[in-house]
Formats: sequence, C-alpha cells, structure tokens
Amino acid sequence: MQTRRLGFLWLLLAFSCLHLLWPGPAWPDRGELRSIEQSIQQRRARWRAGETTMSRLSPEERRVRLGLTRVRSRAAVTASDSEIPQVGAEDLPTRIDWRHHGGENWVTPVKDQGACGSCWAFAAIAAMESAMAISASNPTLRADLSEQFLLSCGPGTCAGYWLGPTLAFLQSTGTVYENCLPYAETDTLPCSDRCRTWQQGLKKIASWSYVPNTVTAIRAALNEGPLATTLDVYTDFFYYTGGVYEHIWGDWVGGHAVLLVGCDEIEHAWIAKNSWGTGWGEEGYFQIRWGDSAFGDDTVLVRYADPCDGDADGYANPGCGGSDCDDSDYRVHPGAAEICDGKDSNCDGFVPSNEADRDRDGWPACNDCNDLRSDINPGRVEICGNGVDEDCSGTPDDRDDDKDGFVNSACGGNDCNDQDERIHPGAQEICDGEDSDCDGILPSNERDLDGDTWLGCAGDCNDKNPLLYPGAVEVCQNRIDDDCDGNADETDADCAGTADWTASPQASASQGETLTNAHSASRISGSIAAFLAPFAVAFFLRGFYARRTVKSRIPR
Repeated sequence: MQTRRLGFLWLLLAFSCLHLLWPGPAWPDRGELRSIEQSIQQRRARWRAGETTMSRLSPEERRVRLGLTRVRSRAAVTASDSEIPQVGAEDLPTRIDWRHHGGENWVTPVKDQGACGSCWAFAAIAAMESAMAISASNPTLRADLSEQFLLSCGPGTCAGYWLGPTLAFLQSTGTVYENCLPYAETDTLPCSDRCRTWQQGLKKIASWSYVPNTVTAIRAALNEGPLATTLDVYTDFFYYTGGVYEHIWGDWVGGHAVLLVGCDEIEHAWIAKNSWGTGWGEEGYFQIRWGDSAFGDDTVLVRYADPCDGDADGYANPGCGGSDCDDSDYRVHPGAAEICDGKDSNCDGFVPSNEADRDRDGWPACNDCNDLRSDINPGRVEICGNGVDEDCSGTPDDRDDDKDGFVNSACGGNDCNDQDERIHPGAQEICDGEDSDCDGILPSNERDLDGDTWLGCAGDCNDKNPLLYPGAVEVCQNRIDDDCDGNADETDADCAGTADWTASPQASASQGETLTNAHSASRISGSIAAFLAPFAVAFFLRGFYARRTVKSRIPR
C-alpha cells in the first residue's frame, strides 16, 4: 500500500513540475492562420491573411497593444467644436486618400507603439501632425510630435484611454516635438524628463469635433483631413496582410484607435494608418469594409492653426514680432532662395525683374511663355483646334487636363477620360466601374446592373438583385445568401438558432473559440497543477518522514 501511494505521489509531483515548466502553446499558431485562410475562401472575403509581426505574438502580448477604453469617448468629454462639414453623398469624391491628395502626401510615416496600449495617443498625434501640414498648406512638413508627452504628462496610460479626453488635452495643454520627449513605450517615465526648452516648442490644436457615425458624415469630414477613429479588433485582424478586411474568424480581443486617411466608394472601404509598425498589414496601413468591426464608432476631426506661424516655416509673422513677409507660404521667409513665383521669396523687399507680371495673369515672366497675353500661361486650359499653345506646354492643341501624358480626345488624342490620371490607353483595369484602358469595353464585373452601388469585382454575388450585396442583412429562412458571404440560411452564422440553421464550422465567425478555449484549458490545467503541487510535495514529505520516524523506533 505504501509503495503504491509513494508511486502515485511521485507521478503527481512530476506532473505538477511539468506544468510549472511547460511553456504553453507555441506562437505563431499555424492552426489559427489555416482556419482564417479557410474562412476567407469560404466567406469569399476580399482580404489576405499571413504571418505578421503581430500574429507572431502570444494572445497576451497582442492584447497589450490594444489600448482603447471600451467606454465611449462621448460620455467622457464634450467636443470643443460641434461644427462639421455638411456635404451630400452625391457631392463627395469617389475616392479620397490623403497619401496622394493633390499629388502630395499629407500623412506622416507609420510608427510603432510597441508593448504599450497607447494607440489612443498615436491616433490623436497622427491626426494633429496631418492637420498641421494641411493648415500650413505644406505637404513637405513632417511634424514629428511626442506621444510620450501624452503618457508622461497627461492622464492616459499604457492600460488604455479615450480619444475625446486626449484631444481635449491636446487643445488645453498640447504636446512637444518627439526629440524633446522621445517615445519610451512606458507610462512610468516622469514628465520632468522632457527637454528644458519644452515650453517654446509646445504645440496645441485649435479645436476638435466628433463626427456622426454615418458613412456620408465621415466621408464629408475626411474631405478636410485625416481623422482619428476607433474600431473593434478580433483575432483574425492580427493576420491581415492586404485587401479589404472584414471580420470572419475569431473572438473579440479589444478596442483600438487608428488614423483614417481615405475611403473608396467602389470598394465600400475605409483606408487607415495603424501604429503597429510596417511589418503588419499593407506597410502599416489597412483597408476595412464600411460598417465592419464597429469602425468609426468614435471619429474625431482635428483642426490646427498657429496665429504666429501660419505656414509652419519656423518664421513668425510681424504681428507676433517676426519678419515673415508672407505667413501663408512656407517657401517665403527671410533667407529663402528666390524662386520664379513673382514673390519676394527672401523677404528683402525686392522682387527680381524677371518675376514681373506684365499681363497681370498671375504668372511671372520667368514662367509665362507669353507675358503680353493674359489668356496664355501655364495655368490655362488648352483650346483644341485653334493652333495656339494656351497652356505653354510647347505644343498647341495638346490638351492633357489630368497630366497623364495622353492627349484629350477632343484634341485628337486617345485619352477617354482626361479628368483621371489612372485612365488612359494601356492602363491596367482596376475595379472602379471605368474603362481604365480606354479600349471601349467595360468588363462585365465592373457594371452595377442592379443599382445597389456594389460591383461584381467588389464582391456583389448577384448583380441582378439590389437586395443582395456584401454587408446586407441576412434574411433567415429564405434560403438565399443575402450578404454574399458564401453561406445561405442553413449555414450562415447570422441565422444561428433559426429552424433552418445547421451548425457548421465554415459558417461561424467565432471559429477561434476552439483554439482559444484549448489554449485557456491548457493554462487552467497548468494553474491547477501549480496550485496542487505544494500540497502534493507536502503530502509526500509527510509520509516519507513518518516512515523514517516509525523505522527509527523499531528495536534493532
């Protein structure tokens, strides 16, 4: 009996020690990726999954990088400015992307928040950096502001915070440049570590506004500049490598804040900049379908204005005691190089003679091919068939409004759309509902026959029925795939619990529960074993010493 009990105790002790030392499931878990890839194929989703810098982290490490508090910002603080642009959907551009707005990039580089739930700080700072460039009309301005200042000197922490109070802090207190208080990936760095001249470099926003959570309202606000916004993150999001994301697999992990930089009406998608570095997504960016993952629940428009240095060229205007003779143009300030613009670029009080504008058409002689005729200058639209070079291109009748190198069809050219540089002979066909290569043929999958605004190439599974499209509400028990996810009632998770529904691993967007529960079970069993281990050892030692005591009392 003693021998069997001793063997059992040794076995329990070994099992307990094994669980204490066992590292748990190895990450990345290939099972997760395989399940996500399978779900993408079965749901006809338009995005790609793969290993990323985020997917290689453990679930706990991933969760740390989500720092948006679930309580909505609107309940925490009132916006300083309730005015937002009021524009109808029909007046909005089909596509907006502030990385290529007017041929310029108004978005600062992708950053990496690291192992700190500071996404709220990175989203707010990114919006402020873009607002500074837009306010100064200077796309070359790459303001690098300090997120650490919000962590060390503000109320937010690495455990998370709200967007609203963050913007209120940026308006009342502001932030400094990155080199004054560099990012340290912690909330324990004291505010006193900032540079000595921090007050001279302090930057504040002028105002901020909440944007109603509708596609039209967000698109209208996006016309003014990039927006700080929020979304819910699920397990599959960590594996995103490209395309238009939609949640199809795994459990909810947490809330997150990002910078909204664009939208695409054809794809019905938002374009956003994340703060997880360039090793995730599309070089740190992602696209996400309208209405998915609670994207846009809290969206904020940021406005910036500097009364002393409006063009952000580092020179104050005379009203603030400075010597900038044109505070609306960052290229004009004391010491600047003279360029052919008709202005006193270096603020010395003189305009070079070759910059005179004799015909007063706004173009100086150094840039005007005919400074005696106001109807001829580089800004004029070429009139076809009159033999005159109105736009100073060097060739008459060569109208090319979109500057794609192909002449307007009215001037004898073969550009079928001279208002879009992406459309011209030889261009690649893209999913935009346009004859991109000007061959006179619009691909069948780029037509919207049912008028539901969804093209076949963008995921419309039935272009003859306006009620069927990606994101539509699944009508249960009609045996139709209403939302174009590849599943009708009997397999669609949206109809779970109805009479016609059949449980199927392909149908559920929560397939991650199996792996998650298995991982949790492993942790729980390890915790139980760890809890029992001391008792097992104590029980074993008690029996061992008891036997020794009995043996010592036996007469020899």
